[in-house]
Amino acid sequence: MFGWDAGLVLEGREKPGSGSDQNANAALLADEIVKADELGAIVTLSAHWSNPKTGGNYDDTTRVVADLLPGGAYSAKFNTMLDGIAKVAEESKRADGTQIPIIFRPLHENTGNWFWWGATHATADEYKELFRYTVNYLRDIKGVHNFLYAYSPGGTLDGNANAYLKTYPGDGYVDVLGYDTYDSDNEKDDASAWLAPVMKDMKMINDQATERGKIVAFTEFGRSGARGYKKDTETKDKQFFSELRDALAQNAPNTAYMMTWANFGGSGDNFQAYTPWKGQDAEPEFVEFANSSDKLMASASNVDYSHAPAVAAKTGTARIVTPTNGSRVTSNEIAIRVKVDDVNMGKVKFDNTDKAPYVISNGIVTDRKDADGNAVTVPLTYTCNGYLTGTLDLAKAGIALDNGTLKLTPQIALNDGTLLKSPEGTDGTVEIKLGEAPAVAENVIDDFDYDNDDELNAAYAPNNGKSDFFTLVASPEGAEYGNAVNLHYDYNANPGYTGYARSFDPKRDWSKYTGISMFYKPDGSDHKLVIQMNANGVTFEAYPSLKGTEAQTIELPFDDPDVWKVASWDTTNAGKTPSQQLLSKVGSFAIYVNDNDNELHDGAGRPRTGDIVFDSIKLVGERDPYVPEEQPSEPSEPAEPITLDDFESYADTAALQDAWGNRGHTEVLSLETEADGNKYMKYSHPEGGWYDVATFIQNDATRNNWTGEGKLTFRLKNNGSNNAMAIQIGTADGKYFHVDQKLDSAMPQGWNNIEIDLVGNPSLTQSWPEDANKGKTMKADDLALIKEIVVAGNTWADDPAVEFGIDDLKVVPSDGNTSETPSEPSEPTEPSEPTEPETPDYSADIAAGDPATCPINFAQDDNQEPTTPTTPVQPTEPSNPSTGGSNTAGETNKPAGETASNAAASEASQVASTGSSTAVVVAVAVALVLAGAVTLAWARQSRQHR
Repeated sequence: MFGWDAGLVLEGREKPGSGSDQNANAALLADEIVKADELGAIVTLSAHWSNPKTGGNYDDTTRVVADLLPGGAYSAKFNTMLDGIAKVAEESKRADGTQIPIIFRPLHENTGNWFWWGATHATADEYKELFRYTVNYLRDIKGVHNFLYAYSPGGTLDGNANAYLKTYPGDGYVDVLGYDTYDSDNEKDDASAWLAPVMKDMKMINDQATERGKIVAFTEFGRSGARGYKKDTETKDKQFFSELRDALAQNAPNTAYMMTWANFGGSGDNFQAYTPWKGQDAEPEFVEFANSSDKLMASASNVDYSHAPAVAAKTGTARIVTPTNGSRVTSNEIAIRVKVDDVNMGKVKFDNTDKAPYVISNGIVTDRKDADGNAVTVPLTYTCNGYLTGTLDLAKAGIALDNGTLKLTPQIALNDGTLLKSPEGTDGTVEIKLGEAPAVAENVIDDFDYDNDDELNAAYAPNNGKSDFFTLVASPEGAEYGNAVNLHYDYNANPGYTGYARSFDPKRDWSKYTGISMFYKPDGSDHKLVIQMNANGVTFEAYPSLKGTEAQTIELPFDDPDVWKVASWDTTNAGKTPSQQLLSKVGSFAIYVNDNDNELHDGAGRPRTGDIVFDSIKLVGERDPYVPEEQPSEPSEPAEPITLDDFESYADTAALQDAWGNRGHTEVLSLETEADGNKYMKYSHPEGGWYDVATFIQNDATRNNWTGEGKLTFRLKNNGSNNAMAIQIGTADGKYFHVDQKLDSAMPQGWNNIEIDLVGNPSLTQSWPEDANKGKTMKADDLALIKEIVVAGNTWADDPAVEFGIDDLKVVPSDGNTSETPSEPSEPTEPSEPTEPETPDYSADIAAGDPATCPINFAQDDNQEPTTPTTPVQPTEPSNPSTGGSNTAGETNKPAGETASNAAASEASQVASTGSSTAVVVAVAVALVLAGAVTLAWARQSRQHR
């Protein structure tokens, strides 16, 4: 297996990508895919996409998913991101011109809340629709037919299929059932405690894959955090991979492959390695694992094609794309978009078939009645790409925006009378809310008066728990209090702790209040209840008692240091209290129950399961809110470039080492002179490893204020060692922002000009302190006072030696315009002659396409008079299958399921659930499923020899 993160590569944030040219980066990635394919590897792509709304990192969880669907404010931006993925697919070709099969794993680990597409940042229905849209756009609009699509929630799930399938987009959009989870507990001597819940999940996924005719894979796993493979720390459980292999062979034998994340290496605390490397202390055990059977690693010689699974025929589906189930509408006009998949649109029953527009008069049926007692319906008109659209005018229909609900059901039938069902096999009804949400008092953190558990679980993300353990119940305070929430914990299923967290977007200002009041009914377990909030990047916790069982309301004053403490793991902020300034930006609130047997090790034998009820969590005790002090600012002059060091002023190496001696370690530095007399700093460290030098500039007014600067620039002399140099920018308030530059063949040897964007650059992120902002990008405010510049070398390759040169270290404004002469205004020109109107740009809403660009070829019924057939496109030769990677003008906007040949041939050729070509299925699906069979065969052989 070869894997890349296409999202990062296309943005130029990860090799082989470089720079912001998406098409150029797609070509570079395609080149690497071709090389992997030539080695006989199977290729998989994931996508850590930046947030399309803000441009922030993939962990910028500003809500955006609903706005990416057709008609959404950021749909065009997302389409552009998908265009890059399509470009990779198109250019990944073998020498004979055929497309290379690729497994694409978008929107992964959505059960967690760390990505913008994850739990609490999108509803289950929004996520499902975005996944489906991704497949529809790539397949139907861009003509990508060499992808298999992988669905991969994060674990653990207690083997619960409902939890796994809660956001499943449907069999027609998924080919690979995946699963991601990591072992981060370094207290254990072996992997058994981690493997137990993981194998429970993998067995469940194996069962689901068998039932649905899917491939199953352990799509991402590894050892992370303290459990990860280190350079200078002894590895616990060196048999980890062998233990995992044996567990999969026994519990989930159909698993096609398992894949770790990359050994990126890195610097200091950013070091990442998920497999041992040459010379690492677990290398011998890893080599033994790899060599333990010739059936273990994939190769052409151990694939048995006789077990190829049959793929069920598809009958077509119809679903409402927008509005999504559970969404709220506040306008009298509701735009409705319906998508028909996996059926030729010519077989759909329209009111008319003689000429466009093609209409289904009762395409949407509502649960409301008109003045005559008939159901209010909405006509749908075919547009393009399998979409039908219509508008419901609530005012004309007599439907008020009164905070009620409205049900919409699609009624799409085929000519033979078959009514198309949704991807879930239902009638496809969505229920939406009408009008603005009821106002909630600003002091209410949560009163849990959600309409249902789905709404509750859309607000709270489980952490080492599952949604089924966090449910609405009648409030013990009385009927007038509505709902409460019941938190169930089960340390047999989720060892150590269970928690549920919600994020606030935007952050909330709690500085007006003096504390939190909370009703709860403890369970008498004496476990550790944790009430947690993140205030301006500092995580505070309070610990109410669980010793009794009496329902009670308690107060947690912010100014009581015995009540609120910084979380034990947030060592950077130890000793801080929840000041009004911190409370002015609260980003999250959470409830955890920790296993005190595990924390105290006192052998008390506390219960393994229990239930705690919470309600009426609110802010109390009003005071004046925090108001930041406003500093008067003088009009700023445009920023000028600042030379940080050009190394020309040093008389010798000793002078250079003195200037760059803020961290010591200066023995690795020397002042070198080129033939033309230019001086530069040489870094040479034969022993390798992380080794840093630094220059202190905080007291130098000519160099310490970078306000208005946009880029850090320098010349870098690359020796092609495949190791790395790193730069850290230290600010006066103790933050360090880190970026690595690999010294590899992707960069020419010798001198190279390097530019690093300072603000909002996902490659330049906070590495210290390890608080809630770790991994975040630099902000403009961080540039006001710089403390020091750190340059370091780090070993990433087998040869530890690190050597490079650096020169002309500067910061410059973003625009890079050094010209002082303003350009002359251009002369006005005469208006040009009228021309034919351009074709409208439908990129922001592909459901609004022009039907003339994708006409329907209506199917012939036996009892209809035949029409004159169009000349069919000649089918391609079997030896050179059509992949759909590129389109002719007449094929650009074919509806889902249509190809250049006739509809029947199309339906016969699309074997994979997602419409991939037969070639892809034969090349990937069979091979992967049978890799699982090979693993089982290896396990059986192994047992026979014991």
